[in-house]
Amino acid sequence: MYRIRITFSKFGKARWIGNLDLHRTWARILRRAGVPIAYSQGFNPQPRMQLASALPLGIMSECELLDIWVLEPIASDSLQNDLATGLPSGIEVIEIVEVDVKEKSLQSRLYAAEYVIELEDYMDIQVLQEILDKLLGMESIIRQRRGKDYDMRPLIQVLDIVSGDSVPQKIFVRFSACPGATGRPSELLEYMDVTAKSINRTKLLFVDNDG
Repeated sequence: MYRIRITFSKFGKARWIGNLDLHRTWARILRRAGVPIAYSQGFNPQPRMQLASALPLGIMSECELLDIWVLEPIASDSLQNDLATGLPSGIEVIEIVEVDVKEKSLQSRLYAAEYVIELEDYMDIQVLQEILDKLLGMESIIRQRRGKDYDMRPLIQVLDIVSGDSVPQKIFVRFSACPGATGRPSELLEYMDVTAKSINRTKLLFVDNDG
């Protein structure tokens, strides 16, 4: 068995495809491309594939990762060509590499995710900076998710202005993305009382495989 990692982007209408539907979409893409994908054991065998991290609806990404397990080696260039014709609008393959089949799962090694948020309305640069500085200076920011209180502040690792005087204004945030401790751009924007024109996930960060 072989393990292949696909890096892909998700934008346009595809940003509204939920995580479960994205699994089904990729299963259909791989099947149509004739990829010799491995299947799980049991009563209801499923294609052996794993996404690194669920992407909230409406958010674009240029760094999504999908691991698939196949029954025979496949050249990356050949696979990329085979996949290209079946990709729906808004999903594009960026890179395909083979990885060690014994490598730990991406989900277990993910620790952070980076986003660039394009603000809907222009804000005075000093006012915007003061809002971010105030957030970073707080010891806790209690919010609610699914009816339960949680502290958003420890989830914010980095928060900064990317472009301040120009339009559109953009801010950068690196959120914790550990199980049970994942930050969400929408909740940060809600707390700041601002709206976003677009949100783009730009990078996923992982601990070393030996970590």
